[in-house]
Amino acid sequence: MALEHLSPPQQAAVCYVASPTIVTAGAGSGKTRTLTHKIAHLVNDLGYHPERILAITFTNKAAAEMKSRLQRATQRPAGDFPWVRTFHSACFRILKVHCELLGYQKPLLIHDDSQQKSHLKKVLADLNLDKKFLYGAGSMISHAKNSGDPQKFLNIHGKLPRKLEIYRKYNELLEQNNSVDFDDILLLTRDLMQKFPDIRKQYQESFDYILIDEFQDSNDIQNQIIDMLLRDGNLTVVGDDYQSIYKFRGADPFHFINFPQKYNNARVFKLEENYRSTAEIVAASDALIAHNAQRMEKTCFSRRQGDPVHIKILPTEEAEALWVARTCWEYASYKKIPLEEIAILYRTKFTSLPFERALRSQRLPYTMVGAQGFFQRREVQDLNAYLICAVNPRDDVSFERIINVPKRGIGPGALKKIFAARERDMSLQDACRKAVRENLLPKKAVAELGRLLSFVEAIARERPDTALRKVVMEMDYGEYIQSIAENEEDVVSRMENIKQMIYDASQKGSIADYLEDAALIRDDQDAADKKHGIRLSTIHAAKGLEFKVVFVVALEENILPHGRSFDLKDEAKHDEGIEEERRLMYVAMTRASDLLYLTAALTRRGEPAVESRFLDEIPEEYLAR
Repeated sequence: MALEHLSPPQQAAVCYVASPTIVTAGAGSGKTRTLTHKIAHLVNDLGYHPERILAITFTNKAAAEMKSRLQRATQRPAGDFPWVRTFHSACFRILKVHCELLGYQKPLLIHDDSQQKSHLKKVLADLNLDKKFLYGAGSMISHAKNSGDPQKFLNIHGKLPRKLEIYRKYNELLEQNNSVDFDDILLLTRDLMQKFPDIRKQYQESFDYILIDEFQDSNDIQNQIIDMLLRDGNLTVVGDDYQSIYKFRGADPFHFINFPQKYNNARVFKLEENYRSTAEIVAASDALIAHNAQRMEKTCFSRRQGDPVHIKILPTEEAEALWVARTCWEYASYKKIPLEEIAILYRTKFTSLPFERALRSQRLPYTMVGAQGFFQRREVQDLNAYLICAVNPRDDVSFERIINVPKRGIGPGALKKIFAARERDMSLQDACRKAVRENLLPKKAVAELGRLLSFVEAIARERPDTALRKVVMEMDYGEYIQSIAENEEDVVSRMENIKQMIYDASQKGSIADYLEDAALIRDDQDAADKKHGIRLSTIHAAKGLEFKVVFVVALEENILPHGRSFDLKDEAKHDEGIEEERRLMYVAMTRASDLLYLTAALTRRGEPAVESRFLDEIPEEYLAR
C-alpha cells in the first residue's frame, strides 16, 4: 500500500506513531482505508511484527476485509495477523486459554441466544415468576454485564421482581454448563486481568501497537480492557462520533470525544474531505450535526458539485410512498440508475409497509436490508393466520400455526391425538371440534381449544381491523409478544408493526380483501428477493452502506426523532436522546452519494403528524422544496 495514494491528512495520520492518536473521520473520508494503511506501514516500513499488532474492528466481516487488504499490502498470509479481530473474538481468545483461573474447565463454550433463553425460562419457573418477564430479564442481564459493574447496575436499574436472584441463578446455570454468554466475554476478560496482574502483563507485553476502528461505538468495559493492554502509548483509534448510533447497545461517544483529555499528549488528526457525497449533501449533513453540543468538531467538505437536497412533504403516508415509488421509477427508467443504487431508509420498521405496497404498484422489485418484508414478520404472520382461519376453516397450515400461539396447553402430544382422531378429508378445525366433543384431551386443553374455535368463528363476521384488535386483546397476544421478544426494543418494534397492521386493515372492507392484498405483497416480495432491487432498510441496518439515490422517509416527530428519545422529566437525558437521534439522521443523509430526498407525511395511520424538527435545522441554502 503506497502512501502516495493517500491524501496529505491521511498520510499524516498513517505516519505518526509518537503518541496516542485519534483520527476523527467524516463520512466517506476513507477512515478504514487509513487504518489499514497504518498497519501496513507499521509492518512494511517500521519493522513491527504483525503478530504483535492488535487491530480491533466491530464486525467479523470488517475483520475479514481488513485481513484481506493487509495480505495484499504486506504480501504476508492472513495467519500472520492473528490479532486482527473483533473485541469479543480477541477477548475470547484470551479467556479460553486462562479460563481455569476463573473456575471454568477447558474447553470453554459460548451459549447462544436460544440457550440463554432456555436458561432464563428455567430460572423464571424456579422462582415462580411469570414468563412475561423473559425479555426483560435477558435485557437486564445484558445491560448489567456490559456496564462493567453488574451489582451496582442491578441495585440502581431494573424493575423486575427478584432481579438479583434472577441474575445469580442465571449465571449459576451457565457455570454448571461450563459456558459463558456473549456479554460475559468482555466482563470476564476484564476480571481476569484485574485479578491476575501477571496475565495482564503477559498480554500487555504481547502487543507492540493497538489500533481500533469505529471507536465511537466502544463502551466502558471495552475501554477498561484497552487501558489494561496499552503499553507506551502505542495506540491509534479511528472513528466518527457524528455516526455513534448504538447507545442502546451500550456504546458511548464520550470515550471518543474525551480521548484528547484522557491522553494529555494525544494527537488529533481530522479527515474532513468526503469522497462519497456531493458538496450539497455534505454541507447539509454538517449543518444538521452542528446542532449537537457533544461532538468533536470538524468541518467536512466535498469537491463534487451536485443537486440541492430535496424536501417533499405529502398529505398522507400513502401519498408519500407513491411519490417516492414514482420518483424511483423515473430514475430507473429515464436516468438508467440501477435499482440497487437506490435506497429508501426509515427509522422504524413499521413504516416500510406503505413503501412495499407502492413499489409493488409501480412494478419495482425491492429487497429488505437487515429486516424481513412486513408480511414475513412473525407477529404479522401469527395475527394474519387467525384471520385466515376465520374465513377459510379448511386452511390446516394456518390453524396449526395458531393452535398453541399463544400457548394454551396444546403441545405435540395433544396435536398427535387430534390428528389421530381425524376422519377422511376432515379439516384440522373439524378434528379439533371432534376432540372437544369427545373429551379426547385433558380438561384444560379441551376448554382452551373450545374457546379458540368459538373465537375464530366469531371474528369471521368482523371488519378486519376489529378482528385483529380482538386477537390481540382476547387472545392475550400482547403478553405473548412480551414472552418471545429479545428485549424492550424488540417489544416496541413488534407492537408498532401490529399497530400498522391494524391501520392497514382498517382501509379494507372485509377480511378477505385485506388478506388478498397482504398475500399479493408477500408474493411480490418473495419474487423480489430472488432479484436485486431498490433497497428498503432501517437506518441502523444501512450504516456503512452507500447509494447513488437515497430517500429518507417518514421524517416526523415521534418517528425521527423517535418518541423513546424523549425524557421530558430529565433534561440531560432528553438532550442526550435527541443528539443520538440527530446522529441517526446524519448517518441516513450521508448514505447518499449523488441525490438525497427527505420526505414526510402530514398524516400517518390516520392521525395528524408533525414534520421532524431536523428538517428545520438544515439551512435553506442547501435545500430544494
